[in-house]
Amino acid sequence: MRHPCRRRQRSTSFSIGSPNLLRYYISFITYYTVTYLMAHGRPLLQYFCSECSTLLTETDKSIDFIRSSEECPKCGCLLSESLKRALTPQQDNSNPTASLLFPPKFHTASRLRFDIEKIDSILKLGIGECICLVGNHSKILIERLCISALLPESHGGFGSPNVIIIDAGNSSDIYSCVNFARQYGLDIKDILKRIIVSRPFTIYQLANLVTYELPNVVRKFDTKIIIISDILRMFLEDPQVRVGESRRLVKEITTSIRQLSTNTSVIVNLRCDQPSEYSQMLLPSIDKCIQITNGESENRLFVQVNNRNTNHKKENCKIIQLQRRDLEIIPQR
Repeated sequence: MRHPCRRRQRSTSFSIGSPNLLRYYISFITYYTVTYLMAHGRPLLQYFCSECSTLLTETDKSIDFIRSSEECPKCGCLLSESLKRALTPQQDNSNPTASLLFPPKFHTASRLRFDIEKIDSILKLGIGECICLVGNHSKILIERLCISALLPESHGGFGSPNVIIIDAGNSSDIYSCVNFARQYGLDIKDILKRIIVSRPFTIYQLANLVTYELPNVVRKFDTKIIIISDILRMFLEDPQVRVGESRRLVKEITTSIRQLSTNTSVIVNLRCDQPSEYSQMLLPSIDKCIQITNGESENRLFVQVNNRNTNHKKENCKIIQLQRRDLEIIPQR
């Protein structure tokens, strides 16, 4: 019989293979490894992604072989092409483990996918990017992306717990989202609960929502993706809007979007493919742009994909052809 005063020992905190125990071992080993290397004057090597400048690891060992499928956890670029090495600058003795952002093994990043092979093969969407979709057909891509983002990573999705949609043009079609969810065989009620929609009706409400309210909403719903549909529609269609005031608000919204994209993916779309003063203010802050235009026949579409690098100075453009049904039908697996 167990002694009445003897407390039952808890075994969950540091059971074999538990995350807590693994974190303890990693911290312990990391601390003493770095301390030893610093004490013996052995230089550490930094390995980072040349595309997004993300520091991946610091180690005294040379990494000469990277599998061709391994990607940068932030931008998704293949590390076999983008991995760079440099000597570590002077170490901070007060916190020797601060610079070890990732363990030596590189992990594949989850990607945001349209589930359209021709687009996904040339457009690698990762967390921490601003993406703009342009054209009348961009709306259906937004709705398709919304459902794909909710799919678990094990099924090729983005694994976002929720998706936040700001319907700035009052044009989002929830029934189209339901259609895509059905094609994936998902639970419709569960999907609808995870799509949070907000509809501002003035440019001031939109600016206030994006700048002041959205950061708290993102934390509350733990989302990986924010969608702002028809972001410039109210600025272009309201005849009473003053140009000077509109410029200020567009600049404010653009700055806030860049800040939000630090930890989430921000997707915006422009239904009108005609350039405007406001779109010229918005587009320079975009990382990747997809423009969809009609082809020679009714069912043929041209998709122009622009990939910009992190400093927005270089840009590569690719054009692919799609059928209209490619946007509407989820491929069978």
